[in-house]
Amino acid sequence: MRFPLCGRGKVEYGRIDDGGDPGVIGLSAKRAICVVIAGVLAGCAPAPSEETTAPTTPPATTSSLAAPVVTPLPPVPAPIARPLDASRYATEDTVCDLLTDTQAGEFGLEGAGNPYNSSDGSLLTCNRNAFDTERDVEYNLWPASDVFAAQFGDRRRQGGDDAFLVDVAGQPAVVNGSDPQPACLVTVGLADRQGIEVLASDGGDLACALAVAVAERMVRNLTG
Repeated sequence: MRFPLCGRGKVEYGRIDDGGDPGVIGLSAKRAICVVIAGVLAGCAPAPSEETTAPTTPPATTSSLAAPVVTPLPPVPAPIARPLDASRYATEDTVCDLLTDTQAGEFGLEGAGNPYNSSDGSLLTCNRNAFDTERDVEYNLWPASDVFAAQFGDRRRQGGDDAFLVDVAGQPAVVNGSDPQPACLVTVGLADRQGIEVLASDGGDLACALAVAVAERMVRNLTG
């Protein structure tokens, strides 16, 4: 194969008139050969492989939310056999960490939570909206209040017909209502003076299943 040679004189194939000895290839001609050969070799190189991205976890769909197993409210609150301490989340900077951003995404919620606390400091709240789905979750952490017993007693005084006892990852809880529901509240007892409330809304009318599922994830985060 012959390559075009580019020198100071006219261009030929196989030799260059470099103003000197015929047949002698000048430095510029050698460079031209290298450039052409490199281009040919580059054309023969295999195409770079396409980048692959790690699969993302799809959000929990209506069909993947299991219906919670509930029982009628007993005459007195169920005991908290395994006290849990959530005090490390009892600040405005950490309350949203009860549910990680990744876990929120798995439920179809916004990754970044919006934290705030009450004016009297009795509870801390995190709100996770979902602008591209019909779901919202807001939860309250009560670091020094028996919110579970208070909610239990309140529902009992109202007859208890639309409230039930549910096990949330080993912790006793009261769920106000049963699906199909567009909104639902679950109150979980963590310890004698600690508890969390999870208020969920769901366009698929599985708000109670969503609230219990989110509460279960938070309890498991506390147990490590």
